[in-house]
Amino acid sequence: MRKFWLLLLSIGLIMAFAMPAAAVDVKFSGNYYAQGWYVDNPSVLDKSAPSTDPSWTNNSRRSANAFYSQRFRLTTEFQVVEGLKLVTRFDALEKRWGDQSWAGSTGETQSRTNAGYATGTAGQAKIQENLEFERAYLDFNVPFGKFQVGYIEYLVWGTSFLNTTLSAGGIRYMYNQGPWQAVAAVEKRAEQLGLAGGKLGAKWTNATTGGSGYIGDGNDADRDVYDLGGIYKFKTGEAGLLYQYIRSSQFKTQFNNGYLTQLSGLYPYAKLTFGKLFLEGEFMYGFGDLRSYEINGGNTNANQPTAGANLNKAQNVSLTALGAYAHAKYDLKPAYLGAKFVYISGDDQSNSDKATGSILQSLQMNRSFYPTLILWNDDYQNNMGNIPGNVPAGATGTNRRTGQSYAVRQEMDNVWFYQVYAGVKPTPKIDVSAALSIASADKKPKSDVGAVGSLGYYGGATVTEFVSAQYGTELDLTASYKIYDNLSYMIGAGYLWTGDYFKGYNSNAVVSNNYLLSHKLTLTF
Repeated sequence: MRKFWLLLLSIGLIMAFAMPAAAVDVKFSGNYYAQGWYVDNPSVLDKSAPSTDPSWTNNSRRSANAFYSQRFRLTTEFQVVEGLKLVTRFDALEKRWGDQSWAGSTGETQSRTNAGYATGTAGQAKIQENLEFERAYLDFNVPFGKFQVGYIEYLVWGTSFLNTTLSAGGIRYMYNQGPWQAVAAVEKRAEQLGLAGGKLGAKWTNATTGGSGYIGDGNDADRDVYDLGGIYKFKTGEAGLLYQYIRSSQFKTQFNNGYLTQLSGLYPYAKLTFGKLFLEGEFMYGFGDLRSYEINGGNTNANQPTAGANLNKAQNVSLTALGAYAHAKYDLKPAYLGAKFVYISGDDQSNSDKATGSILQSLQMNRSFYPTLILWNDDYQNNMGNIPGNVPAGATGTNRRTGQSYAVRQEMDNVWFYQVYAGVKPTPKIDVSAALSIASADKKPKSDVGAVGSLGYYGGATVTEFVSAQYGTELDLTASYKIYDNLSYMIGAGYLWTGDYFKGYNSNAVVSNNYLLSHKLTLTF
């Protein structure tokens, strides 16, 4: 038997050495950061208010919070041959230091082989808690351009305005000819169900029990995004235009009047440099059908007419939304100064069949655009959660047509925003800056949006609106120092003079200011 295994091993080695070599060039890049936080008043409400105050029902986060967070991110490129590579990216140990929620009784990380730990219940580790692959795609050239296929970065276009560094499955095609670049892409944002029922139950089923199991009832419950754009680069900058079409049928077969969402967007942008002056801007025009209802059969929707020609029909809702961004920066070396302006339309909630904004949350847009340290800052919200103030949870704290939460989240929306900033770089390694921002809502939210024509104030219901449109004023100070070319240290402080928007519907609620102190060590490679 021993001779047999030796012979088998010898044959294997001979075959291995006889095979042609397939060299693969592997490149690594990524970053690691560790960040310390102190947030004084995440509630933005009066911390001294007694627990009997009505605002405690909406927000009980009345104490300061201090912690450390970190993340390790690694991108790997496998260059198979010239013009063909496989790209992957994963995040690891993205958590607060000492976080015990995932492991139960300990904050230590350790190998766990017990299958019971995969259930995610209290005291048991969740699957992929500290290792999450986000991207894996092929990148290859062809005679007529380049393709990317797999889980790719989407929702990045033009300027940082409206951007969200989202990973999603899809196919992207790019073609370059001189100063021109053409881009086309299809993206599978969601695959809600397979062959059984819609998201909230298919026709003739009880909405609380899920799909019916009828083959084909829910096989179209998808959310697809299509892009077609072009970019032109010239001596002083670049300009581009993107057309995007979104088709979401995830609610098409639901029990209470399924509907289809079909939205289009136009996104032109430009970036220009004239000597020491840098200018950039982007515009958004969104339009289409937010809710186009279909007749699923069964007189089950309590909000629909009970007789006549419109039996079993709900009110369709269209959408028209606008947005604009402008940024100017002047470099005086070593000093610099600039200004930013943002407008994004809110939903005026004035009629039953048309929404005028407050849509970016459901579109997952604008999460990576955060010009402040507190308001609409993705890092802040990921660690501290939304900023609700006295905004209630549930239907009265949400736009029922667009799904937009009235709390301030990562996605800047429904806003008029103005910022001026200035900084100085006394040496190439040091950058110190200050920014002052003022923000208010384009439209004050109301207590009932009216999801369909026969709901809410459109039918005569009593409606209240927010006390104020003022989000507040924020002052941010940051300083960064490059310890090495690839290692930097940043300290920052932000102070928010909280606006009365966060009183919600109650003029008697007392808002309070908030501030944060933060420092961050970042390695890039």
